[in-house]
Amino acid sequence: MTNNERRQRARGAQLRLSVPPDPRIGTYVRQELLTFAESAGIRDADVGDFMTAVGEALANAIEHAHTQEPIEVTAWLLDDRLFAAVRDRGVGFPVNDRSLAKPLPDAFAERGRGLPIMQRCADVCSVRSVPGEGTRVTLGLHVNRNAADDFQRCAG
Repeated sequence: MTNNERRQRARGAQLRLSVPPDPRIGTYVRQELLTFAESAGIRDADVGDFMTAVGEALANAIEHAHTQEPIEVTAWLLDDRLFAAVRDRGVGFPVNDRSLAKPLPDAFAERGRGLPIMQRCADVCSVRSVPGEGTRVTLGLHVNRNAADDFQRCAG
């Protein structure tokens, strides 16, 4: 089966996971996402940085949601783009342009890298949060890029 045939078959396919807010679940989520991408004809090497972004979104939900409610992780394909969303039903936070437009912190800082990493390792990074209701991070990746583009996205 060619990559194009796999993509045609995978179009409309979705992955849905409901996972506990436990840091040990990250490996399972990444493996499921890699398997989903592979089933759509997307090579692991093409989604490595994207998996880093999804891992950061999951880690933030686990650490900052302050709830034992399950975290929902979904992935889907839309044409030549792979999307993933991480949603918690935690405490949420007020979102504004300043909270989303953060540079990487100082190299010795202990906190504050999650969102800037997500923004650099995905082509789309959207954060919606409502205090008292939770947060949803949606990430997207154009899957027809060459290696030079991948390097530029995360190096920049």
